Amino acid sequence: MNDYFYELAKRSAQAAVEKGVPNIDPRWIYAQWVHESNDFTSALAVDNHNLGGVTQSEPNDTPQPDGGNYYINFASYEDYADYFGDYLHGYIDGGIDRATTLEEYIAALKNSPSGEYFGDSLENYVTDCQRIYDENFGG
Repeated sequence: MNDYFYELAKRSAQAAVEKGVPNIDPRWIYAQWVHESNDFTSALAVDNHNLGGVTQSEPNDTPQPDGGNYYINFASYEDYADYFGDYLHGYIDGGIDRATTLEEYIAALKNSPSGEYFGDSLENYVTDCQRIYDENFGG
């Protein structure tokens, strides 16, 4: 486990609490970030401090290859962690505020009426995030 990024996941979970989503386990966020960023090595993570592929509609120099949006470029990983905690509030309509497991957390991101967080199948995403979770935190 990368202690630096786990501390940022805790920071992000705390930001979610401050936005009214008190149940997010930082271990879920960490597993998701490892999955999304290829263990914190993707170009998007390294160059743009974007650990989760979050996007915006405003054009910039990082277009999303599989959609019509643009990846958000963050000045630091801390800025990303703060943003991501706030961002999770947008998935309340998918039930993220009621999630009690990693799978429920991911399902809320996938099934939100406001829009899917990820395009992969729920099964694939959950399977990889669960593997990461188990490797880093034990089953």
